[in-house]
Amino acid sequence: MISFLKQYFTEEKNVGIFQSIVLILFLLAFFIILFFVALKPKKYYKKISILPLEEN
Repeated sequence: MISFLKQYFTEEKNVGIFQSIVLILFLLAFFIILFFVALKPKKYYKKISILPLEEN
């Protein structure tokens, strides 16, 4: 499968377009995740960080 993709993309003329699209998608996903992490209040993270230390 990897060799097929490698062969396809090495013969493709517009490989730069695919690389740009993948980069944009990665950055978009990264900033969306970063945005959701920043939206959570600090109380949420304090509560979650203590959970592994609690005994049932």
